[in-house]
Amino acid sequence: MKFRKTCGASIAATVAISVLAGCSSTTGQVTGPLEKTNLVVDAFPAIDSVGLFIAEQEGLFKKQGLNVKIDLAMDSQSAITGQLAGTYDITSADYVTYIDNVLNDNAPLRIVAESSFLQPNVLTLLVKGGSRVKSIGQLKNQTISVNAPDDIGTLLIDSVLTENGVQPNTVKFDNNVQFPQVGAALQSGEVEAAFTPEPFVSVTEMGYGAQELTDLDQGANADFPIQGVAVTQSWARSNPNTLAAFELAYSQGQEIADTNRSAVEKALESFLGMQPIAAALVSLPSFPTDVDATPLQRIVDAMLRFGLLGPKYKSFKISSIIGNG
Repeated sequence: MKFRKTCGASIAATVAISVLAGCSSTTGQVTGPLEKTNLVVDAFPAIDSVGLFIAEQEGLFKKQGLNVKIDLAMDSQSAITGQLAGTYDITSADYVTYIDNVLNDNAPLRIVAESSFLQPNVLTLLVKGGSRVKSIGQLKNQTISVNAPDDIGTLLIDSVLTENGVQPNTVKFDNNVQFPQVGAALQSGEVEAAFTPEPFVSVTEMGYGAQELTDLDQGANADFPIQGVAVTQSWARSNPNTLAAFELAYSQGQEIADTNRSAVEKALESFLGMQPIAAALVSLPSFPTDVDATPLQRIVDAMLRFGLLGPKYKSFKISSIIGNG
């Protein structure tokens, strides 16, 4: 796997968080008592969240004085809806849904950490074994399942379809199939192809004999930003020391995820209930330890290109919603 931005905080880092040479960072410093010590974090139950899982599993949050409870969201929008209602302190969700909420619903969100960048075989389109669909071009007039309307799955599929000569408006998206059910949906013929992330790729291939039609890590999607971490503006202002402590422990978890395969497998078994053989086979994204606006701007550009954002947002810079302020 390709490593990305490995200049984050080391495991031996002190509570003071420095901006290291060559890296951008949104983290601050713990300058006083933590405002909150009990946090609820809602995260998407996919490989992208494994840095968070490791930080909890390895006791990195506790070392910063934090008691973190991790809930698993069915989809990114439900996590963000709960966050805006005050149910969750912090969320880890896909960037497309964060941006949509900020721009189209005026949600006061701030991106404070990165979770994952796409790598080979992490996000795929699956078909059932023996499917008549053998190529991307054959998806025209077919139904593809995605986890939610107009989220990261829709965006990446639109890009791959376009690069292979298929107009996105010639396929139908089914938003009613959750990832644990994609194998059954493919087998029944409810959908012809299914947008599927790891670890569900490995689980569905092993459990249902599904086959990969295409890897979404190709063309304009290569090394694409997938998932990040956000808080509300008011939460960041009210809890600066708590947030700084969380960011440090989270960055340490990200570094372990990007360098220690056995820790990743252990976290997948513990938090997502994966069998050891599946955890050993799962493909991994890269796990950044800092926040860099330049690659994240690609998300906005792609959303504009494929109509997930209207033209009035063509001058929007994602840097405006990055950081703790």
